Amino acid sequence: MILKRLAVRWLLAAFVCLALIVGSGTYILLASRDDPLSTSDSRWVINQVRLHGSEVMVYLEQHASRSLLADDPEALAELDPLCQKNGVQMRLVRLDGTVVFDSSSLSPPTVNPVIDLKYDLHYDFYEARDEHDQFSIAFPVVSESLGQQVGNAIFSVPASLVFAAPDRTGPLVAYLTMLGSAVVLIVLLVGAVIQFKRRILLPVGQLKLHAEAIVRGRFEEKIDLGGRPDEIVQFAASFDLMRTEILHLNHQQKMQLQESKELISNISHDIKTPLTIVKAYIDAIREGACTDEETFMDYIRVMQVNTDKMVRLVDDLLIHALRESGRISIELREQYSGEVFSSIIKPLAHVVRTSGITFIEPSSIPNILIPIDAARLEQVFANLISNAIKHTTLGDTIQISFDQTPESLTIVIADTGQGILPKDMPFIFDRYFKGESSSSPAAAWTDGAGLGLSICKTIIEAHGDSISFKSAKGEGTAFYLTFPLTPSSCKNLFIS
Repeated sequence: MILKRLAVRWLLAAFVCLALIVGSGTYILLASRDDPLSTSDSRWVINQVRLHGSEVMVYLEQHASRSLLADDPEALAELDPLCQKNGVQMRLVRLDGTVVFDSSSLSPPTVNPVIDLKYDLHYDFYEARDEHDQFSIAFPVVSESLGQQVGNAIFSVPASLVFAAPDRTGPLVAYLTMLGSAVVLIVLLVGAVIQFKRRILLPVGQLKLHAEAIVRGRFEEKIDLGGRPDEIVQFAASFDLMRTEILHLNHQQKMQLQESKELISNISHDIKTPLTIVKAYIDAIREGACTDEETFMDYIRVMQVNTDKMVRLVDDLLIHALRESGRISIELREQYSGEVFSSIIKPLAHVVRTSGITFIEPSSIPNILIPIDAARLEQVFANLISNAIKHTTLGDTIQISFDQTPESLTIVIADTGQGILPKDMPFIFDRYFKGESSSSPAAAWTDGAGLGLSICKTIIEAHGDSISFKSAKGEGTAFYLTFPLTPSSCKNLFIS
């Protein structure tokens, strides 16, 4: 909005300057056209001459007989002061062209001159102006006593008396206003160009260089245009925020690539160990190391444990790969929860007890119809029980319980083990995360690839359900699997 307001101010100032220039030019043009010295309005001129010579004309009409017919010197003598008083020159001419009086003559002529009435007598404006800037206009003299024209009075009036002196101040002010407005307009245009270059072109050029740097993979160059916080600077700040996000994503991608490499390396190592054990036991059996059935069954149990471990690792790796590619499959089918959860919990209870840990089975399992993927849900239970076993010792307990409300079914898998360190709690569902043991900071909280809980969260959320936990140091951990129930869920049937 800052640049917009600035542009509006510039446009308004430029508009005002243009208006002043146009207005001043129009005024000058109209003033030059309306110059009274160049007017062609004959009525104006004749009326002005009549106004200046009106007193003389009144005298002539009253004394026409004496002045023109009788050629009375006294009557003619009185005309001279009247002409001087009114600032006009006048010639009194009879109808035959004889000039009986001329106010411009210093002394009476011995012989009266005669004028050519055809060429020297003018009743209109167009031919009345001579080269001396005088208007010589004739007015008929009518005798009041005779009631007829007896002659003509030819008045010669300077143009300065006919027209008022033109006002030169207005055009001068108009010229100065137009010149000043033109200078201001030029300054505004130059300032606008400079501001446009400084506040738009240069910042956009810098943004172009930063964009090219980002294309080349240089995400560390910070964008800071400084200056006032106008739209370009705000855009640059957003652009820099995008650069920071790209830098973060690039760093995250590099970390994921490194973690994927470490994952492959760790799983390869983790698979190699049980595979080596299985191979060694198979070789021992082939070489006849098993002399009795009990020893043979012990070898089989060891191979089975290590085979199960390899299967879990391969399953985790497969689910991880499917999730990375966005193709993890969850096949939801409406099943009765009692049968599904019983089949999942029973083998896990045996694994817990054979590990020397007390297992507390649920007192009852709600038997309701819910949409689940039993195979994927078994992986969730197996991962959670496996983690619980790793962080409990002899004498600890692992318990599975169910809590049903009209809105949801919650499964609680709790242990009395070491618990999770507070600093690790925000990250336990992150991929590749391995927290520290509360009893031994040097030991990893999970000894696998750090995928177990991340996979559990992915599977549960793919069901449309939720997973959460509570933990305290030295008091154990409890995971909560919450399944929302719909009105179509069947009436509860409990399995003890």
